[in-house]
Amino acid sequence: MKQIGKNKVTDFNEMEIQNTKEHVQYAVDTERALHELQKHLALCKTPMEVALSVMEALIIFYDAEWCGILDADADLEVWTSYWWYTKDEGAMGTAQYNELEVMDYYERWIKRFKAHQPMVVTDIEDIKEAYPQEYEQYQQRNVKAIIAVPFWMRSTGFVSVKNPKRYKTQTGFIRLLTYAIVSSLNEHRMTETSKHSLVSPRIASEKDVYISLFGELKITTANGILTEKELKSPKICRLLVYLLITKKAATSPREIADAIWPEEESDTPGKNLKSLVYRFQQAFSLISEYRLIESTVNGYQINPKLNIMTDIQLFDSKWDLAVSTSLVEDKEEHLKKMVDLYEGDILQSASGEHWLMPILVNYQYRYVGAVNELIKALYEKKYCHHIHTYAAKLISIIPHSIDGYYWLIHTMNLQGHTEMARTEFRMAETHLTEDEYEELKKRLSA
Repeated sequence: MKQIGKNKVTDFNEMEIQNTKEHVQYAVDTERALHELQKHLALCKTPMEVALSVMEALIIFYDAEWCGILDADADLEVWTSYWWYTKDEGAMGTAQYNELEVMDYYERWIKRFKAHQPMVVTDIEDIKEAYPQEYEQYQQRNVKAIIAVPFWMRSTGFVSVKNPKRYKTQTGFIRLLTYAIVSSLNEHRMTETSKHSLVSPRIASEKDVYISLFGELKITTANGILTEKELKSPKICRLLVYLLITKKAATSPREIADAIWPEEESDTPGKNLKSLVYRFQQAFSLISEYRLIESTVNGYQINPKLNIMTDIQLFDSKWDLAVSTSLVEDKEEHLKKMVDLYEGDILQSASGEHWLMPILVNYQYRYVGAVNELIKALYEKKYCHHIHTYAAKLISIIPHSIDGYYWLIHTMNLQGHTEMARTEFRMAETHLTEDEYEELKKRLSA
């Protein structure tokens, strides 16, 4: 065993185990643990279940209190707990770490991470004097000892066990199982990404572009995402959305300026728009080698050579499918996807402007109609929790929605949450007109 300076934290060479008895027992326990784990993994259906089963095995092996993933960003020097298992509460028990924590007091952890070395503290009292800030952090989290092994492969961080009571110096078993945990984590994240691609069209080539218009403007290509905030220009966003929703072959600068900014008098709308298009292309070139907005002799247009899909188009297609299908389950699924797509008014930052108002109101009504149809289907199955979720989202987007308040309050009453229902009822009075509030009371009393 080698001592590192005065901190007495050991950097053990596992090939030099001094106690032969312990070595034999360690080998036997490792074999037994792997055998038991194999039986459990055969029953796991998801990557998360696999990772949590492995963590449970690590807790049993080391007789520890907690095992989990500390997802780390070495460049920003922050980390957060992702999945974990506790001895007393099982999977995802009471969190042991803050949601996001700066690694200011974990300098040694950063060094071990960058050097691909495990972090082993057999007793925090041994580091009290040498690393007082690290010692204080351990005390705040009730850590008496810890073993942590760094990992890579897309995700980065540590797999760690807290307060092990045996084999405190042996990292071989946790190193062996870290690969299984991290593989499960990466598989889970890839699955989540593929789920998102079911909502938005799959980006299969360099010419594919997906544009989200509901809520905040967001442009996605094979090379990345460009957001409304990153464009840093309300006028550029309005220009792009206008060209997308008018769907004309080409629109003259004067027509664009008169439609979007009628209050602004300008003798040179062409020059102003050219500046906006240039600045937009500078930003768009970061995620695509093509131009999204083209300049023609007749004005500006969306590049017809690109395969452009918007969430508005998907919204419309899901609605058509929901209306045309005779199967209840299929209809419900189409409505769910349709409702999930709606993240707020089209280009919410411009939702009060006259040029956008007609189409904005149209989609508001269609969204409310889709939510009502979906909730009716869920109501027949008595899925109150799901109804509550969709009704709450409806109110958050459209605060004056009678339907949203009706379903929210009604399901709260059905679940016995009468006080919460009364609170929402009082909240409705502040957002609805007198006539709307009276209508809500009649519907609830019925």
